[in-house]
Amino acid sequence: MNVPGFFTALPKHRLPHPPVSVRVILTVHLALIRAFELLRANPPAEFILSTAGEDNITRQLHTILEDKLLVTGEVSGFDRRRIGRVVRAPELTNFDGKHPAKKPDLVLFLMQREHLPVQPSQDAIFAECKPVDKAHPVGEDYCDKGISRFVTGDYAWAVQEGVMVAYARAGYTIIKDLAPVLAGTRHKALGSPTAPEVVSRSAVSHTAEALHSTLHGRTFNWPGGRGKASQIRVFHSWHNCS
Repeated sequence: MNVPGFFTALPKHRLPHPPVSVRVILTVHLALIRAFELLRANPPAEFILSTAGEDNITRQLHTILEDKLLVTGEVSGFDRRRIGRVVRAPELTNFDGKHPAKKPDLVLFLMQREHLPVQPSQDAIFAECKPVDKAHPVGEDYCDKGISRFVTGDYAWAVQEGVMVAYARAGYTIIKDLAPVLAGTRHKALGSPTAPEVVSRSAVSHTAEALHSTLHGRTFNWPGGRGKASQIRVFHSWHNCS
């Protein structure tokens, strides 16, 4: 029996998908800030943010984002008119279908884009979460196990944006610690990124840095012989978890 190719039965869709508004990304950043505020104010039993592991923090954030903030609408713009679901670690396929069970940490599926020529299963804001501290170096963890997945087409391959969420401890910051790594020996492997640039200084709190972004070249070609993939803009949402 012949098995259809990865894309043979799918309707035509645009690559890359139309961009997501920076305003929407900023709203997600603000929702994360609020989620951390709620987590600090009313943590689950035996949960300590300063020592909690990556999966535990991500699990708590997912619950707050999906079950509370999307319902209450207390973060302006973060609601089910724009975000359909926040899903934790769904199994999604990479750009060429060879890895059908990739699991980005948080995927926020977009609404009000049904009229656009997009592939719904890939039309989302993909967020990868990483601790950043002495035990989790920026280069080995945040970059090699995080940013690189956007560059190689494991995550967010059909869209133009990705989000990195840092659980930062011990005073680690974007400019002091991330920027030198992006410009160092990993520069080419990470898609020759631009220097981190502030997106907006309004979306900031005493426990989170201003949202930054970097541009990265991608190392794969679009499926179906559509040429080299375009750049991806990675947004950096860093939160103090000390």
